[in-house]
Amino acid sequence: MYIPGSRWENVQGTDHRLAAALARQVAVLWVDPPLPVHLAFRHGMNALRVRNELSNVAPGITRLRSFSIPGFTRPGLAAIAKGVLGHAIRSALRAMKASPVAVMVSSPTSGFPTRVAGRKILFVTDDWVAGAPLMGLSGPLVRRTLRRNLREANIAAAVSPHLAESLEVSFPARPASVVVLPNGCDPGKETPRRVDRSDNAALVGQLNERLDMDLLEAVNDAGVPLLVIGPRTERDPETGRRLDLFLASGNVTWLGELPAAELGQHLAAAGVGLTPYADTAFNRASFPLKTLDYLAAGVPVVATDLPAVRWLNTELVTIGSGRDEFAKRVQQALAGPHDPLAEERRRHFAGLHTWEARANQLLELVGPARPGRRQSGVLRQ
Repeated sequence: MYIPGSRWENVQGTDHRLAAALARQVAVLWVDPPLPVHLAFRHGMNALRVRNELSNVAPGITRLRSFSIPGFTRPGLAAIAKGVLGHAIRSALRAMKASPVAVMVSSPTSGFPTRVAGRKILFVTDDWVAGAPLMGLSGPLVRRTLRRNLREANIAAAVSPHLAESLEVSFPARPASVVVLPNGCDPGKETPRRVDRSDNAALVGQLNERLDMDLLEAVNDAGVPLLVIGPRTERDPETGRRLDLFLASGNVTWLGELPAAELGQHLAAAGVGLTPYADTAFNRASFPLKTLDYLAAGVPVVATDLPAVRWLNTELVTIGSGRDEFAKRVQQALAGPHDPLAEERRRHFAGLHTWEARANQLLELVGPARPGRRQSGVLRQ
């Protein structure tokens, strides 16, 4: 059972990709964050029926959508909402005639459901406490939820070494150490080979406060053509103003959010991929998906100096610090000759960090396979 912090239709990030990799080996029940009843119609649900919905959304993945009370992330209502969600989960399991052998929570506001079988896994995908304002969440609620989940978890995992160390220092009252379960990639899945590289720099992913706008503006000022792919999700008005100016530049082509197949076509032709993250507590704890995605496409990468980049420990990612140096590194990457061998080295390196490898690591942590719908299924019937 996978209890993420995002709904199935949201941006396909860490939770979606890991769930898909797990589903290639085991059955997965994906539990959407509950919908407040007054927003149900907007999401295609009939609140008048007040009925949970189970549906198959991908091979091996069943999705549960449920209702909750308005304001369920507020401290006074969180306990009530947890009980409502737990009831919905137990009802869904009864309808499926299934029982989980593992329950994984990767949400900053959800807890482990009561009276549900299975090993409890907490997967911390970001520094949720530091990022609470960015996500529009209550910082105290996020901290309380994280502390409780760390106490209850049989297995605790974090997406980066920096985040794992931070959790161990900040929350010493845990039953076990925090293991590192980094992000992964799917080399060659959507990216064609033997495509002529362009002279543009590609930036893929959500456009928000996590980006270092100084660096992007420096690359733009240097006259580098920029291809930007991803949705705008900023909350800060100043970040929005700077994004408006940046995306309106004659050097910048913004395509918005694209399906994976179209994204692969563009990455195949990119001259260099950018990971320009600001130096913040939230970003230092992160493991940017885009870095491995660029390498999986055979594209050189210029990134800021984050702990996750150091952990990868490869010369295939060039680190650029400060406006001038970052822009210079981007220009140097674009000026280099086309090197098919270098592309293969990048693809090979990315192949060591696949989502399949991450799923295998997680399943090994859970323990030996148990009888189920599949030979090693997460749901047993």
